Amino acid sequence: MSQINHFQPISKDLFFKINILKTMMYCGVLWGLYHDGWAMTKDGDDFVFPFWLNGLQAHKYAKKHWPSYTPKRITPKDFETALLPTLTRLKVTPALCNSSNQKLKLTTLQMRHFFFSAPKLRYA
Repeated sequence: MSQINHFQPISKDLFFKINILKTMMYCGVLWGLYHDGWAMTKDGDDFVFPFWLNGLQAHKYAKKHWPSYTPKRITPKDFETALLPTLTRLKVTPALCNSSNQKLKLTTLQMRHFFFSAPKLRYA
């Protein structure tokens, strides 16, 4: 049996990503900003679709950055069947945002795994 002799602390960035993804698995709803179409932005060379895990964070962001936009609830079914195929076709990256304006860009595969697959119960 092998032993672990050294523990390396994880970075704040990795810790943030793990916590966000765990939350995303159980939230059941996402929020985007909408005004005659969904809000999208550019991050470097990437086009990004920002979304949030709660409406309050989306509202605060809209109020500060996009005052004409309002938060709109997105169910997993709507995101997977309507929005995600369009984002994929247009090569727009979904990006989970938080209240600190950090973004976590996700691939279609990651979205399906963390948001669309049902959590599995594990028994000891």
